[in-house]
Formats: sequence, structure tokens, C-alpha cells
Amino acid sequence: MSVIYGVVFCLLLGYIGYRFRLLTVSGSLFTVVVGSLVLAGFGYPGLVMLMLFFGSSSLLSKLGKRRKQSVDQIVEKDGPRDGWQVLANGGIAALASIGFSWTEHTSFLVLFLVVLAASNADTWASEIGPLSKKDPFLFTGRRVPAGTSGAVSFLGTSATIVGALFIATAGDLLFDLPTGTWLLIAAGGIVGSMLDTLFGGTVQRKFRCVVCSKETEKRRHHDQPTLYLKGWKWLGNDAVNFLSSTLAGMIGFIGHRMW
Repeated sequence: MSVIYGVVFCLLLGYIGYRFRLLTVSGSLFTVVVGSLVLAGFGYPGLVMLMLFFGSSSLLSKLGKRRKQSVDQIVEKDGPRDGWQVLANGGIAALASIGFSWTEHTSFLVLFLVVLAASNADTWASEIGPLSKKDPFLFTGRRVPAGTSGAVSFLGTSATIVGALFIATAGDLLFDLPTGTWLLIAAGGIVGSMLDTLFGGTVQRKFRCVVCSKETEKRRHHDQPTLYLKGWKWLGNDAVNFLSSTLAGMIGFIGHRMW
């Protein structure tokens, strides 16, 4: 019966996310799927971890919304999370839950937590970084508008570290992790966010608006199709998020197995 209650709770979360415009219809449906799988693998502690990630990310998206209007013109997606965004951040976490339910090996718990830590660190950096009074800069040192993929700032980097520590500490409280495992999860989260920044600044696809000539991740800008500029055409923001968090999670998984 407790599993049934958990699934009903996931359905309620998906509905609330949709009603408060935090999720699209597809985002709401995939939230229910991911939440149910995590519940089956890691129980209610795993579901709480998901809620901490999605909840904190949704709240931070509302922070300084007026100052982020210029960022919305650059990033590929703004507004409620859709199904692809949910899968990009929670798909591997759901698979880790399945692996843990089959094997009960703690390496799958590490995979789950590192993926969440990486996604959380990147999301916190993306939501808090644009509030910096100074424009971020690329690895070349060139200042670019807030929201540009691959750009970093002191505030955004600080948010990355705190976001990773937040998930690692919550995981410790809920799963009673050894100190070494806590450090592995925190480090993995930071590495995942750094990989996201690296991929975003080098190989993520970019476009140029034909109206205002601004560089953007959007396929349409000012209601006009944008022109392809650089990067791998198939690699959008969701794919970058998925790739970076997955790589960080696998590093954590293999590291824990070898420990």
C-alpha cells in the first residue's frame, strides 16, 4: 500500500507542478514516471531527494525574474520544464533506481546522488549566476552577456559549489553516507557542472538572430528562424545537461566500485 500512496503522491506533485506552471504537460507526466521509479528503488528518501532538486530549482527560477529577462532571450528554453528537460536531469537517476532495486549495490546510490548533485549544481549556477552585477566571462577572458553557455562568474561558481554540497549533505542525512562517499558525491556534482560549462562553451549548438544579430540558443528569435552559427547541430542544452551529468555520475559510479 505504501508504494500506491507514493505513486499517488507523485501524481499529485506532477499536477501541482503543472497547475503552478512549473511543468508542461509532458514535464508533468515524466515527473510522475521518474518519481515513481525512484520511489521503487530508493523509497521515500529517494523521492525526497528528487523533491529537493526540482523544488529548489523551481523556486530559484523565480528569483530575480525581471533581471533574467535578457537571459530568456539567449537560453534555448525558458518557462516551465518540459519532458525532455525532466529526462535530461532525472532520466539517469531513474535508471540508477532500477539498478539499485535489482542489485542493492550502493554504487547505484552513488550514481543517483552524483547525477542529482551535478544537475543541481548546474541549475543553481544558471539561476543565481545571472544575478551577478558583472557580466560573466568565457575561458578566453572575454566578457559575454549573462546566460551565455560556457560563461562563468564568481557568483555562479559559488552557486555551483553550494548546489553540489546541498545534494551531498541531504543525501548524507537521508542515507547515512560515509564521509568518503559524501566527498565523492560533492566532487562529482561540481565536476558535472564544470563539464556542462565546458560543453556549453565549446560544442553546444549556437544560432544568430536575423533581426537583432544576437547570439542565441533558440531556433527562433523575434518570431524569425535563426541562422546556425557554430557547435554540433544535434547538441542542444538538454543534451548537454544529460551528457555532463551522466559522465559525472559514471565517474562517481566507477570510482565507488573501485574504492
